[in-house]
Amino acid sequence: MSIKKIALATGVAAMMTATSAYASVIDRPFFKVLGVVIVWGADDTAANSGAAPVASDFVLLTNASGTAGADLIADDVYTVVTGSLDPIAGDEGQASATIDPITGQTSGGVFTDDGNGLLDAADSLTAFGVDGTTDIDGALTSDHTSTFYVASNAAFDIYATASAATATGDFLVDGVDESNISFAMAVDASAGTVGGLSVGSDAQDPSVGGTGVVATIDSLDDLSAATKVFDGGQRTAATRGSIADQSVAFNMTYALTDPTATGTDTGYDLSMGSGTITSDVTFTVYVP
Repeated sequence: MSIKKIALATGVAAMMTATSAYASVIDRPFFKVLGVVIVWGADDTAANSGAAPVASDFVLLTNASGTAGADLIADDVYTVVTGSLDPIAGDEGQASATIDPITGQTSGGVFTDDGNGLLDAADSLTAFGVDGTTDIDGALTSDHTSTFYVASNAAFDIYATASAATATGDFLVDGVDESNISFAMAVDASAGTVGGLSVGSDAQDPSVGGTGVVATIDSLDDLSAATKVFDGGQRTAATRGSIADQSVAFNMTYALTDPTATGTDTGYDLSMGSGTITSDVTFTVYVP
């Protein structure tokens, strides 16, 4: 075969090869769900006309482990009075507890609060009998009980910081400070109906898989810097439901304690005098 015929045959073979390519269709579905923690309560205190329920934290768990999550909402969540959707007072009113200033009376001592949870001139008290056990036993001041709610699709931690306490009157003179405000936190995964809203019917305890509430944090002086108060192990959402259905309650209880007390009775005593003391506690969702 001549060189010319060989070249022609080679060209025809190349053309046939080129026209036998196959057409392809490529598809690539992609979905991404980030860890999300939704925190809700009130949008301000009652003193500032706060309203509830409002979600003011929408936290993405995208930052490094051991750091605060990325909050998409600039506003802050304020706590509500435990067992209600009433914003905390935010001033000298409390309205979160029923107080009874007298204990151990032999008769009488019926106290009627005006509804603000504080002993003041708008309250009334009947005469009471006294014996060797009659005391005020810490009840001249009520506990401060407050709550915020959390729904999540992932495990999360919570850190807290308490500001230096501001005191007046005898409390200031005697050095009563944030170490004299006790702190306790509890998680309620089945809060039930709160202020007409059903909470927690599709929720689970986020403590499971982690260590839960850090029990060693028992007063506000433990929170002078950002400190872990809750170690989570799983998401709050257990089954399909709304944000409220998948939420759990974080309940806090604070009480005024006697800096000189010994034994088990550490509540307020008349020897502490009178005054006021307050501290701001800030809770922040962290990436576990």
